[in-house]
Amino acid sequence: MPTLKGAFVNLGAGLLGALPIFVVFQFNPETISRTPSLVWPPPPTDGSGRINGMDQPAEPSESINFTLRVDATDQLVLEGNPVAATKDIHPTLAALELLMVTRRSLSIDLIKLSGKKSASQLPPEKLSTVLFFWGTFRILPVTITNLSINETEFDVLLNPVRAEITVSLQVLTPSQITDSAFAISAYRYTQGVKEVMAALNLVNAAEIGVSNSLSFLL
Repeated sequence: MPTLKGAFVNLGAGLLGALPIFVVFQFNPETISRTPSLVWPPPPTDGSGRINGMDQPAEPSESINFTLRVDATDQLVLEGNPVAATKDIHPTLAALELLMVTRRSLSIDLIKLSGKKSASQLPPEKLSTVLFFWGTFRILPVTITNLSINETEFDVLLNPVRAEITVSLQVLTPSQITDSAFAISAYRYTQGVKEVMAALNLVNAAEIGVSNSLSFLL
């Protein structure tokens, strides 16, 4: 079975109208750091009452960090990639950086250049929906909050040949998504997978006798 590649899916990006743009990882990151966190309600402004720590105004948030490696040498030698032969890793870096750019800010739109009007127009100054694909069990709507790009080698035309990119993501919850039912469905799907996995963990706990030893807590 071939190894799945992680990827970003940019839904409704301006460059190709309503068509999604895929940014597939050349090499999967070796480690991923995830930080789930609760959304705490703000304290009462009038000083009345205490905050119930069990009350949650929204779904838990989550930040994700990892480092990607991009190497044009691998594309040239192993794949014979014609784009890499002339542009090296510029296309990959550009695709990643445009995930942080609002659609209105893009300087070109192939649909508009062809004289056709895009069927789905996003509100002005709004980011396109981006999905983070990390296997069949994790498909999450995200915003890219930060990219740290370290270009390490260049060709004779100063095109970058190798780079390491530190990526910081923020998972979007349904309460933060207003215009993409697909993105909400992706979030709900991943949460549903977590619930199934948690149920399987109960089976594992029963097999090792943990449930019986902690029954006094129930």
